Amino acid sequence: VTLASDWLVKSINGLIDKGQFGGRFVGMILLPIVGNACEHAGAVRMAMAEKVDITIGIAVGSSTQIALFVTPFSVILGWIIGREMDLNFGSMDITVMVFSVLVSFSIMTDGASNWLEGFMLMVAYAVVATLFWFATDEVA
Repeated sequence: VTLASDWLVKSINGLIDKGQFGGRFVGMILLPIVGNACEHAGAVRMAMAEKVDITIGIAVGSSTQIALFVTPFSVILGWIIGREMDLNFGSMDITVMVFSVLVSFSIMTDGASNWLEGFMLMVAYAVVATLFWFATDEVA
């Protein structure tokens, strides 16, 4: 897995330089899907076994871990090694994050789900993917 991840990270610049995908689309859509494939498989397996609490724990736990640990740790590590990083996200990124949290919260509050809620989540993800597909790589 380590070698595959290393190869993936090194190939991103080539993918972006060829102009096939934008940097924001790769960073916000493709990389999380590919990087968390094992987590996704585990969540789908638990959902098929009707263990919804574990499924939600996998999905929400991963997002919480990234938001509360990995992002601040990356900024601090960037300061240590002399790479300029900050937590100054653009307005589009913040807007997408706020709406993602609101949609997720509204889906999970009742403790039950149906096909329509799942469809709403897939449509929301497709809208975000389309947004980042057409977004420029310039800082917003």
